[in-house]
Amino acid sequence: MNLNQELVKQGWCWWYRKYAPADTVLEGLELDAREAKKGLWNAPTPTPPWEWRKR
Repeated sequence: MNLNQELVKQGWCWWYRKYAPADTVLEGLELDAREAKKGLWNAPTPTPPWEWRKR
């Protein structure tokens, strides 16, 4: 099991494009989680961690 993939699949984290720009598996898993409104995607406007840290 790949923990990164499982977390993204369940909607508990973002696919961090900056560090894995070519990871099409994570991209697809995040898209599926968003569409299914799993985990953090259930919130109306989830704030990405990189934006939250800037504030």
